[in-house]
Amino acid sequence: MVVENIISGSKNVLNMTKDLLKDKSHDSIKLGYPTTNYNLPIIYGLLGKKIENIEDLKNLINSLEINEEPTLENALDAGVKTLICAEAIEGLKYAQEKKPYRPPYIGFIPDEVLRDLGVPLVEGKIPAILVVIGKVGDNEKLKKLIEDIQKRNILALFIGDIVKEMESANIEFGLDKLLVPIGEGITSAIHAANLAIRAPLIYGGIEPGKTKEIIEYITDRVPAIVVALGPLDDITLAAGAGCIKAGVPVITNNQVPEIKGALESSDIDNIVENALKMKGIDVKITEYDIPVSVGPMNEGERVRGPDMYVELAGPKSYGCELVIVNKDVKDTVEIIGKDIDYIEEGSRLPFAIVVEVEGEGLEEDIAGVLERRIHEFLNYIEGVMHLNQRDNLWIRINKESYNKGLRLRNIGEVIKTLFKEHFPIIKNCNVKIITDPEMVKETIKKAQIMYQKRDERARSLSEEDVDVFYGCIMCQSFAPTHVCVITPDRTSLCGSINYFDARAAAKIDPEGPIFEIKKKQCLDEDLGIYDGVNEVVQNASGGTVEEFALHSALKKPCTSCGCFEAIVFYIPEVDGFGVINRGFKGETPYGLQFSAIAGQCSGGKQVEGFVGIAIEYMRSPKFLKGDGGWNKIVWLPEELKEKVLDAIPEELKDKIATEKDVSSVEELQNFLREKGHPLMKHMEITEEVLSEEIKEIKKEEPIEKPEMISTGSMMGSPFGFINMIPPNTKIVIKDVKIKAKEIIIKRECNLGMDKKIIKK
Repeated sequence: MVVENIISGSKNVLNMTKDLLKDKSHDSIKLGYPTTNYNLPIIYGLLGKKIENIEDLKNLINSLEINEEPTLENALDAGVKTLICAEAIEGLKYAQEKKPYRPPYIGFIPDEVLRDLGVPLVEGKIPAILVVIGKVGDNEKLKKLIEDIQKRNILALFIGDIVKEMESANIEFGLDKLLVPIGEGITSAIHAANLAIRAPLIYGGIEPGKTKEIIEYITDRVPAIVVALGPLDDITLAAGAGCIKAGVPVITNNQVPEIKGALESSDIDNIVENALKMKGIDVKITEYDIPVSVGPMNEGERVRGPDMYVELAGPKSYGCELVIVNKDVKDTVEIIGKDIDYIEEGSRLPFAIVVEVEGEGLEEDIAGVLERRIHEFLNYIEGVMHLNQRDNLWIRINKESYNKGLRLRNIGEVIKTLFKEHFPIIKNCNVKIITDPEMVKETIKKAQIMYQKRDERARSLSEEDVDVFYGCIMCQSFAPTHVCVITPDRTSLCGSINYFDARAAAKIDPEGPIFEIKKKQCLDEDLGIYDGVNEVVQNASGGTVEEFALHSALKKPCTSCGCFEAIVFYIPEVDGFGVINRGFKGETPYGLQFSAIAGQCSGGKQVEGFVGIAIEYMRSPKFLKGDGGWNKIVWLPEELKEKVLDAIPEELKDKIATEKDVSSVEELQNFLREKGHPLMKHMEITEEVLSEEIKEIKKEEPIEKPEMISTGSMMGSPFGFINMIPPNTKIVIKDVKIKAKEIIIKRECNLGMDKKIIKK
């Protein structure tokens, strides 16, 4: 019976979509969701078709037919057509209204959000994505469902009546809570489905239209499950069938004919756990004997002044946090000074937290890595806000958590438990929480000496000083050919793992995704090419990548996953580089936003002219050393320029353009000339050399007709066909009339990676 229902629902949606399009007379109206590089992702991903306008959409929808023979395969195919129709309906909404969704609903989820989710997803901090459709119908069961989702730190996307049920139950939602209301109608579920479709396009480097590969990627790598609750109409069943066909399993509290791992039933009390089992996901839940909740779902919580019970350290007091590797450590929690029972509401206290750890293989170098986790662990506690680090920490506890019974000893117990849970190498952990003013002052002095020693060692360490680098393949769960190489001069692309972090991770979990790389012989110091790195990269990428230049964007650059903080991109018109960071909403001089450029190099691809980086790498003395370093940087977003201003050579600070200075390549060229950027002086020299070479070229014999060379797809390339031409290839164009205001001739010369440019 379900097969017939699916086919019936799909027919209804298809007819409804055709009728809707009949009323649209303006065929030239542009289509495509905002804030994405993937147009209408379901259609673009599964079919490889970009729907530019309503006419394109009409042609596609009118070409669809439903096979009514009641077979499972026909039902699943009909389900995919339901998803296509839902995408069409939602795409029309965005064409007609700038903001078709109003709070609490968010509708389409931007590429930027998906990229931000990349790191917590690959790390397992967010173990799964649940798409919850329908309604629960019982307030207590609803609360238990949400509790089961939250204590596992699952990202949940809600569609339908359940959102209103959550509002009535005073359940807070939002992306910071990982509880996200998508929309009220069933077609809004497409915004959850197209999130899954974009994962293989962004992280897997799979080309749109390679349907089989996309579905295999989603099935194997995207931890998404649909949870369908309450009565299900034919259209909802059809949408569910489309999800199953696309690699996203469905579980429901209704009785349905089960397909193991694809369509299953469960009672609502156990539906979250059973949903995870369908994807083979096992989430460990730690129970804490404290009066408030603990977990990543509480990260991002803010405690405002009116809600604050107590402030610890902060800008109007003093304090610090410190981790020490020691011997004969007690496994306990100590409070030195007053607990917050004994202070008035709204008070401030000096505060220090000292965590002593002991364990076989623990070294002092690891202490700084562990210390940074205090920030994360304190923010796991409901009602606690932790900002900053070291001797600038700032903590607030809200009234609600205090009234529930939260005290400093509880906080100490959570810190102790989390350190031992996350770092099994730790045998004993002693947490000292200090509020006695004089003791806090003494602890700060001790901590500052230790901070200084660590910083001096970290700043002085370079690639030449070590025999071992570190590799990270954490992102291979999404980008199968990506390998991140971490050195003293090069932070991981996501910005979250420096050399000492990687060293600690490799020691603590020798079988984990972070591992040693013996650097062996240095083949090119400027480019950063090492024998040992190449061997590991070849093996870890399955032979896809043969060589890495750690400090170049032009010659054999490192692969990029999709979690990078920024992208370096080549601008051939000026023989320089721009850098765009993820948070920048504007456009580069090419008129492209971050997501469009990210599509060029993410997914574990090695693309000359593009490389993903961490912002911290811009402070490295080896930043793009193989390409000329800061002397080759010509454009940055203003916010990024301010962030790394201390790293920019003084003589270049006013010579690097931002979006406030230029909005096109032509304007960029003029800016660089006016400011006297070093690249312009170099170009003047090479123009003279090129002029002489052109005279010599005119004397050469005519070139024989070469074989036709396919340059491949040029879709989305910001530099037209230039980037697609194989190296050392001559292009001869005949019988073509070209009209242009300007011709730019670019040739390889004997000056390394430099280009010679002449205008006629």
